[in-house]
Amino acid sequence: MTTTNTTAATTNNTAINSSSKNVNQDPGSYFIDVARQYSSPVCGETELEPTELNTVKGSGGFLVVSIDKLSVKYTSVNLHGHDVGVIQADRPAPEKRHVYYFEIYIKNAGAKGQITIGFTNHTFKMRRQPGWEANSYGYHGDDGNLYRGPGTGEAFGPTFTTNDTVGAGINYTSQEFFFTKNGALVGAVYKDMKGLLFPTVAVHSQNEEIEVNFGKKPFAFDLKTCSLVLITQWL
Repeated sequence: MTTTNTTAATTNNTAINSSSKNVNQDPGSYFIDVARQYSSPVCGETELEPTELNTVKGSGGFLVVSIDKLSVKYTSVNLHGHDVGVIQADRPAPEKRHVYYFEIYIKNAGAKGQITIGFTNHTFKMRRQPGWEANSYGYHGDDGNLYRGPGTGEAFGPTFTTNDTVGAGINYTSQEFFFTKNGALVGAVYKDMKGLLFPTVAVHSQNEEIEVNFGKKPFAFDLKTCSLVLITQWL
C-alpha cells in the first residue's frame, strides 16, 4: 500500500460533525477548538494509558531496561535474526480518542542502527522486530522501510540515527498508522489491524539505546498540527 505525506486522506464524517462547525466562526478559533477535540478522549471518556515499558513480557535476554522503565539498551552481539531486544508498553494504546501517539529518542544508534518503533498485538512473538510477524507494524531506522506482517519492507521514509526523535501514532478517525521524525510527519498507512494494540520498540545491534516518551514530556511532534491537517483536508 502506498504511503502518504499527510496523516489522513479521508476524515470520518461522524467525528467531523461532532465538532459542530459554525460557518460564521472565526477560522482560527474554529481550528483551535477542533484540534483540542482531536487530542482529547472522545466524549470525555478516559482510559488508562501506557506509562512505562513492560519488563515482564519483553525479551530481556537481549536488552536491559532502566530503573524508570523508559529506556532500553541492547546488550547482545546480534548473531541471529531472532536476537532482537523487543518490548511493549505496559498497556495498550487507548482507543476512545481520535489520536494516540508516543515517541522515542535515540541515545545511541549502536553498530547497525536497527531500531524499530511501531505497534503489535498481545500475541506478538517477543523475539522478532515489529513488522516481521503478522499483526504488527514497524518503522525501521536502518533502512527507513515500513514493515507490516510478513517481514517484507516497503520504502517509507528517511532512516534515523543517534539524536533523532521518532514517533508512532494511531489516527482512529481515519484508521491509519502514522510516523514522524524530529517533529515532522513522515507518512501514514491504512490500519488493517484490529483489537488492542501495544506501543512497541526494538533494538537489534550492539550498544543501541533509546528512551521512550509516553507523554510525560512534551513531544517533538505537535499533535494539534496533526489534527489541523485532518481538518484542512476535509475543508
